[in-house]
Amino acid sequence: MKRVAGLLLLTIFTVSGCAMRLADMSVISTRNVSLDKVDLDRMPQVKNVTGKDSKFIFLFIPFGVPHLEDAVDDALRKGQGDLMVDAVVYSRSWWFIIGETGIEVKGSVVKTRGVEE
Repeated sequence: MKRVAGLLLLTIFTVSGCAMRLADMSVISTRNVSLDKVDLDRMPQVKNVTGKDSKFIFLFIPFGVPHLEDAVDDALRKGQGDLMVDAVVYSRSWWFIIGETGIEVKGSVVKTRGVEE
């Protein structure tokens, strides 16, 4: 019985983590975007795109710092666009001897370049 309880406790600690909502942003981009004469509602959009940047942790030692810029670039690459609208930024981490810390951004990716109105 002690073995089962110990295994259950170890499993709970292993899969435990933390997530924190950092920001809600109307528009975010890491690229130069001109919004003159652009109606974002008419541009092609890919909804519910998630971009991430994460770093490994071992024994309290992080192997780098996650960056918002890299998470946004990941989302823009996945959605094949150049800016995000209605983006939500999260900080996520989990740890038990080894772990991971990261930044995640979710939103709609809009393509404004190369689109004829």
